[in-house]
Amino acid sequence: MPFFALTTSLSLADIDLFPTLHFNGLIGDTSAPSFEDIGGHAHDPNENFALQGLDLGLNLRIDDWFAAFVNGNIFTNSDHKLESEWEEAFVKLKNLPGGFEIRGGRFLNRLGLQNNLHLHSWNFVNANLSTSQFLGEEGLITEGIELTWQHEFEQSFLALTTSYGKAAVHAHEEEDHLGHDHESSDDARFTDDLVTARALFGYNHTDFHQHRFGLNAAWGDNGYHRNSSLHSIDYSYTWRENGLEAGGRSFSIGAEYFHRDVQWAHPENAVNRGSSSQNEVMAFATYRFADQWIADLRYEHLQGRSAGPEIDRGEIEYAFASPTRDRFSIALTREFEYKELFSHVRLQYSHDDTDEGKDDSIWLQFGINFGRGEVR
Repeated sequence: MPFFALTTSLSLADIDLFPTLHFNGLIGDTSAPSFEDIGGHAHDPNENFALQGLDLGLNLRIDDWFAAFVNGNIFTNSDHKLESEWEEAFVKLKNLPGGFEIRGGRFLNRLGLQNNLHLHSWNFVNANLSTSQFLGEEGLITEGIELTWQHEFEQSFLALTTSYGKAAVHAHEEEDHLGHDHESSDDARFTDDLVTARALFGYNHTDFHQHRFGLNAAWGDNGYHRNSSLHSIDYSYTWRENGLEAGGRSFSIGAEYFHRDVQWAHPENAVNRGSSSQNEVMAFATYRFADQWIADLRYEHLQGRSAGPEIDRGEIEYAFASPTRDRFSIALTREFEYKELFSHVRLQYSHDDTDEGKDDSIWLQFGINFGRGEVR
């Protein structure tokens, strides 16, 4: 029996209760004037030496019909102070009649390629621009209910997921909103009632060649007390040397496109209102060239957007402003494994090209992970 794991057989149920622990810390530097100029996600690098996340989780599985998960995260914020937050706390009913499952509580929304992944599952030191800029400072966390239907075919599957609830607004985001200068895109994100949908189609040409195609949509209230909508499409292809078996070399390539429409209003002059759209594209490649060595490439382009008329005696203020950004990142990761203890060392270089200049950053990340696969 694994250390700190409880597996017991009762007359009515098999109960599996086990903890997980994940640590990510980094050191590095950037040529940008401030870390805020190259960051956006709460767990992006925000100082030269940072605790990105100490993630403590508890998982529960009962037979094949019930699961639950709760986790909290401790990290250093941009003020170099420790901050903590509950990330997820949900229960899930699985294998319901007709191929359905239901998840309820607080959860990372299954929207796009990255949003439902915790920091320890990222391929890079920082989040995708779409995750931080479009979905939220910590991604899109929903407090509500989610329904998924999945059907298996001979060489493929189709999964349809929809959720309804409220977009969780974090304490540090609320503080930022109270004092921002109205030239931030924070209010363009979802802040209240929210509906999302995702369709995921998977096709295995053979056991060695796997294709995944996703369509995503979200509609909800934003920080301007108006509405935002989001649509995206994603595709990934994976080749695995050992097919569906573990181990061996592998290669993945894919891309993701986001489009959002934002209804905005200037907070000090409600007459100044309108709508604006914005696009983002990301492409990536991952190559596991040895059992514990991985090389990653990523290119991202975030379309700049400004919306809001000239006001206040000729001074230009924008209700919604987001700069154009191009980012190229390359990472090399070495993994280590001992029983249920997994760790990695990751070296990453990033180049950011924005309206205000070009910046280079280099990071060395250390990760430690204990426990089996989390309930998702």
